[in-house]
Formats: sequence, structure tokens, C-alpha cells
Amino acid sequence: MNTVELDKDIKCICKNYRWIIVASGLVLFLFLDVWFLGTLAAWILGASKWFAGMSIFANPEQKELAKHAFDSVSFYWQHPFSTAWAWLTRTNAELSQPGVRVMWLILNLVMCAGGIAWWMWWKIGHAKKQTAQDGRDIEKISFAKVNFKAIDYININRIPRDQIFLGLDDRRRPVTLPVKSLTEHIHIIGGSGSGKTSLAVLPLCIQAFRRGMSVVCVDFKGDEQAIKLLAREAKAAGKRFYFFTLHPEIPSNTYNPLQHGTALSKVERIMTALELVFEGQAKFYTYVQQSFFIPIVKALDSQGALYTLEGIARILSSEALVASLLGIEEKEVNKNQLKGLTAALEPFTDLQIINQPAADINLRQIMEDGDICYFDLRSAVAPSIASALGKMIAMELQELAVYRTPGSRLAMIAIDEFQNMACQAFENVISKVRSANYALVLANQARGNLERVSPAFMNEVSTNTATKIIFHVDDPKDVQDFSARAGTVLVKAKTESTSTNKPGGRLFSFGTHSSGESVHEEEVPRIHPNVFLSLPEKKSVIFRRRQQATLTNHAHILTWEEKERLETEPWPEPVRVNKIPTGITVGEVIEAEKRKIIERQLAKKREEEAARKAAGEQAAEGLQQEEIEL
Repeated sequence: MNTVELDKDIKCICKNYRWIIVASGLVLFLFLDVWFLGTLAAWILGASKWFAGMSIFANPEQKELAKHAFDSVSFYWQHPFSTAWAWLTRTNAELSQPGVRVMWLILNLVMCAGGIAWWMWWKIGHAKKQTAQDGRDIEKISFAKVNFKAIDYININRIPRDQIFLGLDDRRRPVTLPVKSLTEHIHIIGGSGSGKTSLAVLPLCIQAFRRGMSVVCVDFKGDEQAIKLLAREAKAAGKRFYFFTLHPEIPSNTYNPLQHGTALSKVERIMTALELVFEGQAKFYTYVQQSFFIPIVKALDSQGALYTLEGIARILSSEALVASLLGIEEKEVNKNQLKGLTAALEPFTDLQIINQPAADINLRQIMEDGDICYFDLRSAVAPSIASALGKMIAMELQELAVYRTPGSRLAMIAIDEFQNMACQAFENVISKVRSANYALVLANQARGNLERVSPAFMNEVSTNTATKIIFHVDDPKDVQDFSARAGTVLVKAKTESTSTNKPGGRLFSFGTHSSGESVHEEEVPRIHPNVFLSLPEKKSVIFRRRQQATLTNHAHILTWEEKERLETEPWPEPVRVNKIPTGITVGEVIEAEKRKIIERQLAKKREEEAARKAAGEQAAEGLQQEEIEL
């Protein structure tokens, strides 16, 4: 039997026989207590009799008792079981020495009072030590272990409905966040394997949903536990769980990035996601592609067409189709100017789950109804496509913010591994959606991931996220910044100095020796950078606006056994949506334009033939006139 199986067996036994183990422990404790403290009580009582008999004022009776004062001590030591049973079942009148039991009770009270006093002293001293912990020596840093069940605290009955539970501090006090502060956004940072998803992102989403919010998750890892738990939450609440996944073997709901929005927002959404928005002199190419893309989308919208990325790519692949749809001459269309957009759309044309004209997922409706939508964009399948889809989703959420008000249902937008979709355009999403009642939860591994976009982008994220949850990080630059953000405290530092003066030129010289010390105040980081480097699993530092940084403990929602059972459950079934197409498809538009092209070509051919015929008749008349003149 391996160690893992042995641990599971032990946990199973402890769970099934919990009360038997507790009762046995209490009996054992009582036995040991009577054995040791009962014997001590008999000895103390005997000692008091002996001292009374040794006094010069003792009477004969007391002197006689002093001779046998310690005779009963051995009885209590040798018969703890019978003593415990007698003390539990008999009255003082039935006991031979009731004073021993009274002394035993007094000793227990003294020990309890002493234990409580020591515990309070230790907690206060430990709290002060944690507040001003000297972290300069990383080998001496220690952390308190706080174990608890997360599921007990994320229930609405345990935490007030207007608060969100984040964790427990080292004194087991809940660290919470007001629900109204969620619109100031949350940023979670932690290295790979630090537990960002299971310890922070997932509990936040579950609590948000249980408080009536809608939840939209964008996950670049494909976290199975998060997917199945949120699906379970939606089912328990009678809500819908929309599930979009790039996994080729898992059933998925469909999502069309071009199904909703205005022509301008759709074009900006796609071109930003496909990285076709250039700066500097290259911006000319952006304008050129927009000059065709925007009119094409407007033309399709004017006809009430339902189109997808694949449909747009089909139109762009033909100069004649573009010219016909826009009502211009074919010679005015330069295919070279459309190569970039056509090539960028090509990888998306074969992905059927994003090329259904009437898709299942309507983000606006989902957020209004309080449902859950989970985008499983696991980047291991197709990194570039996953990143582009994430940006499209973010840009659509930004466009939908226009239709939302502060009175709209609060929507939590959780983005795990945020660095995969970070782009300059996301600045507007972060800074301008607060009034739209969006609560953003952004999780990534390090600040450097976001600085690759630009230093200004990193500052924008940092400025617009009021709550920051920092797990274990390795970047020295990051830990210095977080330590500075936690502030400093004043501590008393003692400086010692010694000096020895030995005059020269003498064979024997005693010289002079002096020493001194001074105490001064020194400013040190409240949380040293070494603390961030040493954070163990399930430990974080939480920054909340207008509050001091808090060293916080976390716990997984599921136990190991529950997680294993969850993994054996099937993937959630996609929501069945009754879709009634309300427009023509892009295929029908293309066929209609092809007919127009053919009709124009036939009309042009007829015109050319008529012109040739007219020219021939004119030539014949000229020859006839020449013959007449001759």
C-alpha cells in the first residue's frame, strides 16, 4: 500500500468514526487528568496536614494526622480508574476524602485559567510579532498555519450577504470585501501552481453567483474543477450554464463574435483581436483595411444578414464579390490591400463553434438573466486563436457596457491567466466599465506579463484594481513593489559600539576601553520583500483600498476525495437554446451577389454585342454610300 492510499484510508476512518474517536479521547483525557492531578491534589492536601501537624500550635489530633498525611497518595496513583469512577458517580458524603476531589477541581480551574491567560498572551505577542516581523533574514521567517473549510465560509448564512469572503487572517478573523466594492475590480497575482484559481477566482465566482450576480468566466487553462463546480451551482439555482470550449472532444455551445453590436464595434473588435490595428506610419494599412471592412459589415447589416468570420473571409476572397456588395467597380478593389485581413481570418474559418450564424451565447441576455457563461479557451489547443477569441469577448463586453446602467444586475467577469489576452485596447475595458456594474477579476502570474504590452498598461491595471490578492511570487521587482505598497512601520533599534585605545611606545600598556549603546527609531517595511518570496501554499497578502495589507489564509473548496469524485463526473452538457434565425445567411447574400454579377456581365456582353452590331451596320452604310458616290 502506497503513502497516498494510506492517507486516504486514515482520512476515511477519521471521517466515519469521528464521534467514537472524540468520545474515546475525552475518556482518555479524564483518566490522565484524574491520574496526575488527582495524585497531586492528594499530595497537596497531605502536605497541608503535615505542615499543620508540625506547627508549634498543633494539637495532638493534628500531630497524629501529620504522621499519616501522605498515606493515601499512593492509592490515588495506583487506582486512577476507580478514583475517576467514584468522583463522577458519588457525592461528597460517600467519599472517604472529599477534600481531594475539591482540590482536584480547584487545580483544574487554575490550569484552565492559566491556559487561557497564556493563550491570550501568546496571541497578542504573536500578532505584534507578525505586525512588525523582521524579514531581513529569510531563513527565520515563519508563518502561522490556519486550517479551515472554505465551504463553511462562502455560504451566505456564515458571511453577511453584503460581504464577500476572501480568507482568514492569522487570528482566524474573516477577511471580507463589501459587495459594492467589487466594481472597483480585483487583481490576483501568483506564480504557476500557487492556487490562484482554486483558492481565489473560483470562491469569488461562486459567492457572486449565490448573491444573484451573473458570472462570465474566461479561462485559458481549462480548469476542470472550476467548470464542473460552476455548472453544479447553476443547476442548483435553476439557472443556465453556457459552456464554450475549444477542446475538440467536449460538446460546446456556439459563440459568434459578429452576432451582436454595431458595424463599427464589430470591425474594431475583430481588427483589435487579430492585431491589425497598427501605429505610426503603418497605421495607413489599418485605415485601408477599415475602408473596406466597415462598408462590407454595414452592407450586410442593412440586408439583415447573419454572418460569421468565415462568411466575411469568403467575401474578401473575391474582388468581384467585394465590388458588387459595395456597389463599386471591380477595378477599384485592390486585392493586395485586403491580403492582411483575409490571411488573419483564415485560421478561424474551420472552427465551427464560432461560425454558426445564430449562436447559442448572447452575453447581453446572459448578464440580464443572471446566468453563468464559461469560456474554456485552453491555450494548449490553439494559443493564437484562444488569445484572439479572448480579446473579442473582452471587446464585446466593452461594447455591451454602453447598454448597462448602475442599476443593472451586477456581473462578475473573471479572466484567469489574463496575460494571454492583455492588449492596449483593454485599458478602456478596465477604466470605463465601473458604471456599467461590471466586477472584473483579473488573474495572472506576474506584473511582467502585463508590462510586455506597455508600462502604461500595467499602471492602468494597477490603478484601476482596488483589491489585490498576492500569492507566492518570484520576480524581485514585483516583491519590492508589493513591499513598498504595504508601507512601513517604526521599530526601536539598538546600536552598540566599543573602542579600545592602546598607547604605543611602552612595553606594558593598559590603554583605555570604552563601550556604549544607543536606542533609536528605524523605519522598516511593514511586510518585508522576503515575506512575499517565502509565502507558502494557501497563503497570500491582500491589499484593500484604504486598509492595511493583511496576511491571509485560504482553503480549497473541495477535499481531495471530493475533487477525485468530481473529476469522474461527465462534462456539463451545453445549454439547449431555441434559435430562430431572423435574417438571411451570408451564403444567401453571396449567391444573390453572384447573380447580380452574372446579370451585370450578361448585360455588359449584350451592350458590347449591340455596340459591335451598331458599328457593323454603320460600316455597311458607309460602304454603300461610297459605292453610290462611285
